[in-house]
Amino acid sequence: MMKPKKTNKCKHLHGFSLVELLVAMAITAVVMTAVFKIYTTQQNSYLLQEQVAEMQQNGRTAKYVMTKEIRMAGYDPTGLAKAGFITAGGEIIHFTMDITGGDETITVPGDDITYSVFVDDDAVEKLGRNDGSGNQAVVENIDAVGFAYAYANEDGNIEKDGDNIVWAIDSDPTDTTNQLDEKLDGTVLASPVDLGRIRAVRIWLLVRTGNPDRNYTSANTYVVGNRTITRSDGNRRQLLATTVKCRNMAL
Repeated sequence: MMKPKKTNKCKHLHGFSLVELLVAMAITAVVMTAVFKIYTTQQNSYLLQEQVAEMQQNGRTAKYVMTKEIRMAGYDPTGLAKAGFITAGGEIIHFTMDITGGDETITVPGDDITYSVFVDDDAVEKLGRNDGSGNQAVVENIDAVGFAYAYANEDGNIEKDGDNIVWAIDSDPTDTTNQLDEKLDGTVLASPVDLGRIRAVRIWLLVRTGNPDRNYTSANTYVVGNRTITRSDGNRRQLLATTVKCRNMAL
């Protein structure tokens, strides 16, 4: 009886050639590069959205805090505290209100409020609030803040130029005069205006993202009150503006 002839099955099996391995590696590299690029793009987009959302929240917070307090400027239920505006500059506002107890006096800290932008030790711009106890940061990454003031004329009406409200500032808030003397366009008022005639405040806030976007370059110009500001960097920015009626200021 003849035994069946053995065959070597291994010689019918084939492995990958070097060319096939190189092609597979190249395809894998292309796919992984595409996946990584999609991931980094989505990650950068997410981070940018977070930055923009934080910037917008900072702006809303700053606007809300200032609006709430400026609206109370001049609050003086007894009429004896002599509350009102002390400084009405283009970049700084200082006012008082007898709100901490209504005790006929301006209580410090508490009733004496100043808002302006300051730079901290880390070179970060912040909106500062000083109630007499020192500058406290309201929010950070505020490039600039601007103020302007509408005032009553001798007839008790808001001063207008035609149909437009005249917005003015104290061009030198460091002096002792403390009067509105200049329009936003730099035109000098015919006669200085006492700060007790202020009836409304216009606020501008230029806020920015905390970190620059390396794929973005800003070259925008912003009008912040009586100033024109140009920034050329990678930070996103937003200009907010609002008007506050000073309901406690009256002739």
